[in-house]
Amino acid sequence: MANKEFTAQEVSQHNKSGDAWFIIDNKVYDLSKFQELHPGGRKVLVDNAGKEVTKQYKAYHPPSVMKKYHSKLYVGDLKEGEPGYKPPPFQIPGTFGDLIPFGDPLWYQRFNSPYYKETHIQWRAHVRNFVETEIMPTLDSWKDKPVPPKDLLLKMGEAGILAAFSGAPWPKEYLPAHIKGPENFDAFHELITIDEVSRIGNSGALAALTNGPSIALTVVYKFGSEEMKRKVVPEVLLGQKMIALAISEPQAGSDVAGMVTTAERSADGSHYVVNGTKKWITNGTYADYFATSFKTGTKGQLTFFLIEKDMEGFETRKLNIRGSDISGTAFLNFDNVKVPVANMIGKEGRGFKLVMYNFNHERFYVTAIVARMSRVCIEECVRYALVRQAFGKNLSEIQTIRMKIAAMVRQVESLQSWLENITYQLTTMTHEEANMKLGDVISLIKAHSSKVYEYCARESTQIFGGNALYVDGVGKKIEPAVGQVKGYQIPAGAEDVMDDFAARVAFKTAAKIAKL
Repeated sequence: MANKEFTAQEVSQHNKSGDAWFIIDNKVYDLSKFQELHPGGRKVLVDNAGKEVTKQYKAYHPPSVMKKYHSKLYVGDLKEGEPGYKPPPFQIPGTFGDLIPFGDPLWYQRFNSPYYKETHIQWRAHVRNFVETEIMPTLDSWKDKPVPPKDLLLKMGEAGILAAFSGAPWPKEYLPAHIKGPENFDAFHELITIDEVSRIGNSGALAALTNGPSIALTVVYKFGSEEMKRKVVPEVLLGQKMIALAISEPQAGSDVAGMVTTAERSADGSHYVVNGTKKWITNGTYADYFATSFKTGTKGQLTFFLIEKDMEGFETRKLNIRGSDISGTAFLNFDNVKVPVANMIGKEGRGFKLVMYNFNHERFYVTAIVARMSRVCIEECVRYALVRQAFGKNLSEIQTIRMKIAAMVRQVESLQSWLENITYQLTTMTHEEANMKLGDVISLIKAHSSKVYEYCARESTQIFGGNALYVDGVGKKIEPAVGQVKGYQIPAGAEDVMDDFAARVAFKTAAKIAKL
């Protein structure tokens, strides 16, 4: 049945307390019963009742508000051609998304790209639809809770989203036959997945949903025994169970070789006895498995083990991370924990190599998240500047605001280009070649990405002003940004450590091969 249509004159008759209609984006809404509940007070509704208020509405409300209340308040459409009617945006063939300039990567909007094929375009649409229908509408209801919703994780598993976070190749041998990945799944499909899910703009929620398959499961998937993989990989990729990566210790964060938590082999050789602590372990409060590294010899001789949450002598304790309870960050304590030899991942004493292997993938994952988080700042600022007025004009008409947005765009688009170049290397190099050639470069881009995000978070906060301090308003994606930056500057390698590592590699390489 066709939606009911109204003239502007008809809408204008509903212009008083108890009978208040409004036109927003050519849609007519009845807010008569909502006046007393309106967070901004009743007067602003009464003063604007019966009018076209799209611009005023968008200046104070994020898109999530309309998605939440549309079905309850919608009564019909404004007739085409009526005063206040705005023709729908021109649809440009080959484009994707909302077309906010620089609000998506340029290949979504107008650029040709040598990297993305039809299979990437199809996968992008699949992930975007999932995020828009399954994550965005429910995010506010669980983002501040201590555990992510199980039903959402199961849906992500069924949709192949969790499997995509684990990286290429597609793990078809560990998934039911009906969960099929995109054709010729590669690092660009993974990049698209990380990028699209990161549009939610909340670091804690992202960590809760995706850290496990992206940075913890990798160790098991690449180096675990076949028996271990058959048990663990399907459970994690289907969202049935969760896994955490446990490397950092109270006295050893970026200094991985400095860890002191030990695993000693028993006299009969049947198991290892683990003692010590781990700290800042994301997902640790609710994980079922822990891919954990221990010292098994002299300094730097490390070994990975799969720790299971119900092992005797193993305890977790919640760490308070401001604004990120949902990430489940934990302190782990090992008190004479007996770990079967079968739970060893890789070979004894070879764990440092596994750490380094995993770091490339972890830093790629973090960089992709941060690139999109930075872009979210641009997207929100452009939207806001077009509707928010100050000093008698839109913010978009104020040169200072335009310069801030332009500076953010320069940095984010440069970061995106570098990221796609590295992604291309990941698709064309063997894992061994990538480990040898990409470690220093991925360290640099990881450090660069958090600096870009820090800049965008600060500048977007200035653009939004007081609305950047309000958790539920039009600046709800900007409000957490400044605090979230720290969560990307330190984990996966602190900025200074990353820069120094890359510089040391450069000088070491120069001494060996450069024609000086």
